[in-house]
Amino acid sequence: MAVDIDEPALLRALGEAITTRREELGLSQRALGLEAGVERNMLRGVEDGSRRATIITLARIAKALKMPASQLLHKIGH
Repeated sequence: MAVDIDEPALLRALGEAITTRREELGLSQRALGLEAGVERNMLRGVEDGSRRATIITLARIAKALKMPASQLLHKIGH
């Protein structure tokens, strides 16, 4: 049997964790996107939970947020 995951809730929680850290650092979405090498539209979608990010994209975002990707994932509580 497949593991049951509330994907929309998981994506929203990840987006909230990214937004919170970005705001703690005083970065705009544009600035974070430039630093991470991620298009602003993609970053906006990840932050609002409407877009799925690859592990590579998450690693880039985490590095730009000056935190390990594992810490970012830990913050979502899943």
